Amino acid sequence: MSGAQITVFWEAKAEVRSSKPPLGCLYIDAAGMGNGAALTLMFDSRMPLPEQAAIADRVLAGVQRWRDGIAEKVERERTAEKELAAAREEIARLKGELTEGGDE
Repeated sequence: MSGAQITVFWEAKAEVRSSKPPLGCLYIDAAGMGNGAALTLMFDSRMPLPEQAAIADRVLAGVQRWRDGIAEKVERERTAEKELAAAREEIARLKGELTEGGDE
């Protein structure tokens, strides 16, 4: 069987909903409120629950790695912004010292 690749761009109002077995599904609406691409993931009803749980664990681990990568980038950018602000303050302080020293 050939698989399909779907590319979806997330929007701020994205929604994720789920339901429990026996007809459990994971519903992802990338735009929210039914306004865009949506994906529904389901298991075949004959798949044993332990196998469903193992697959769900792999999906969860992948999503967690994805989220952690985003969070790390946010933190790096936040740190860079703080360091830049501190450097600007230090430059301003040093310029102030030069100005004070030049007046004498």
